[in-house]
Amino acid sequence: MDHFDPQDSLTDQDIDNLVEWGFNFVRLGVMWEAVETAPGNYNDVYLRQIDNLINRMGQKGIYTLVDAHQDVLARKICGEGMPNFYAKKILEKGKNFCIGPIADYFLAPLARMAGACKSMESYGYKLDDDGNPIISDCQSTSFFIYYTSPEALTLFRSIYDNTDGLQQAYFNYWEKVANFFS
Repeated sequence: MDHFDPQDSLTDQDIDNLVEWGFNFVRLGVMWEAVETAPGNYNDVYLRQIDNLINRMGQKGIYTLVDAHQDVLARKICGEGMPNFYAKKILEKGKNFCIGPIADYFLAPLARMAGACKSMESYGYKLDDDGNPIISDCQSTSFFIYYTSPEALTLFRSIYDNTDGLQQAYFNYWEKVANFFS
């Protein structure tokens, strides 16, 4: 990339600046949602672009840690990381709890009074054509609070429990990335 884009950029000048500022190591998010574009379909073009970026930085003496990064897990809940098609499939089941069905009956009202366990729908954000909250609306609230939403907790629990093979899908993504870069 030869021009700067504040959302999607790391130009040669940016790399030179990092070297000038003394950086020799970066953590680079290789996003699951960018690698797996449909269930079981992987984007080798994206991985080649990442490889090119890693090599450009390496030529300047900057080492790279490939990171399976995420923030609040999915676009559906004002985040990024997990492909949205997986998030939607899990959330459409409607079993979204902060702690669990029984515990939520007693504890969710207390959590809500503390500003936690607030459903994404309750924010009243406008939605894009894909049914995701508009990013500018998402940015109106500190993103860390979204981690306490029933939707976020449901998605994290779904990975842990391997709901609908979600844990296996994550393993497959990470295996694809590891094999590509090995």
